Amino acid sequence: MAKILIVDDSKLIRRNLRIILTRAGHEIIAEAENGLQAFQEYEKNQPDLITMDISMPLMDGVAAVKKIVSQYPDAIIIMISAMDQKNMVMAAIQSGARNYIIKPFSPDKVVSVVNAALASVGKAVAASPQHSTLEDKQVLYPFYIEAHDANVRVTIKQSFASGHVKPLLDALQSFFNKKPLQVTFDFASVQIYEYSLIDRLIELMQTIKDNEGKLRVLAEDKKITRYVKSKGII
Repeated sequence: MAKILIVDDSKLIRRNLRIILTRAGHEIIAEAENGLQAFQEYEKNQPDLITMDISMPLMDGVAAVKKIVSQYPDAIIIMISAMDQKNMVMAAIQSGARNYIIKPFSPDKVVSVVNAALASVGKAVAASPQHSTLEDKQVLYPFYIEAHDANVRVTIKQSFASGHVKPLLDALQSFFNKKPLQVTFDFASVQIYEYSLIDRLIELMQTIKDNEGKLRVLAEDKKITRYVKSKGII
């Protein structure tokens, strides 16, 4: 079992990592929302390993890695990154981070990378689960992405909430360089939906349009498609 510090400005991502790593037998001794807090929590708690987001307010993950490693060169830091942040990931690795994990991540991937980093320096590790359970995956993200080249389909599940918009955007950004991009939002059998949440998704859809993407919206509840059309997004 290792003592781990989770650093991310997203409460949802911190929660997901906490669930995954706790189930794998590790102890989460602290959490931080930005790089400055990460440094303070590292000094205070001396964790065995840090998971570090890249894009955060006040101090980003790359700067935090540099600050921590400059004073604690043996620190074990794993970066948590969106696919479009490769340059920043490489900068973090060059500054002393040990490895990285791409969002959206699976429980197996997180545990595998964390345990490998710990094992590489002789730290005791928890046993990796043989399979991710359906419960694990549903706890992580109430959406499902299927992609075939530039054709992307996003299935929104009933439990989707405003806190899931940023992880969804992070996941979709990796497709923005594919042309011609076509993104289909499938609300499947979702029947009851808050329009304020649809508005958040419309903002995400606008980001896709701004990147020259085309949109489709599918829903059994036709009020959803009518509402999206009324906003002029499709």
